[in-house]
Amino acid sequence: PHAYFSNLLLGILATSEPPIENTLIARLAACVPGKANWVEYQQFVGTALQHLFCPPLEAPISESGDAVAVNRRDWIFPNYADAGFWHFLRQRYKADYIVVDAKNYKGPISKTQVLQIANYLKPHGTGMFAMIATRGGADRSADLTIKEQWAIHGKLILVLKDDHLQSMLLAASSRGEPHKVLGQAIQEFRLSM
Repeated sequence: PHAYFSNLLLGILATSEPPIENTLIARLAACVPGKANWVEYQQFVGTALQHLFCPPLEAPISESGDAVAVNRRDWIFPNYADAGFWHFLRQRYKADYIVVDAKNYKGPISKTQVLQIANYLKPHGTGMFAMIATRGGADRSADLTIKEQWAIHGKLILVLKDDHLQSMLLAASSRGEPHKVLGQAIQEFRLSM
């Protein structure tokens, strides 16, 4: 209640930077969907996921291609976790590496984008788990292809929309567990089969 301390506290609060999660949410909102801003969106996805999940995941490797340089991945997060959610993913879904593609499309992704990321997934390579961050979700052909990739090939591909990314960032800003958003997405997918 003392005026001196109130002014001092208000001055400190006024000069404090907003939490990084708020900055990232604002970056996402400012990034316009479409081809013109694909680099900006790709960088946002890498930065946001690194902030949320490193550690326990290792820092991401960007623009990595396979030996024949046919398949290129936007982000690969090495997963050496020996406990918790990421360890479970590594054990259950062979998620030795978390493969992430960012698609800044105005509309939903299609079967083609799902098949592109499915080509990256190999039990003797990156593993069998990937995420596609996209603005408009997935169309029916993409949904069916994701289910087919899981049922026939054991490849688990999650589609993360803006609301998933925002929910993870909000969870982190409130000292919650952002990986629970991914766990919920896996659960919803598995129960839809």
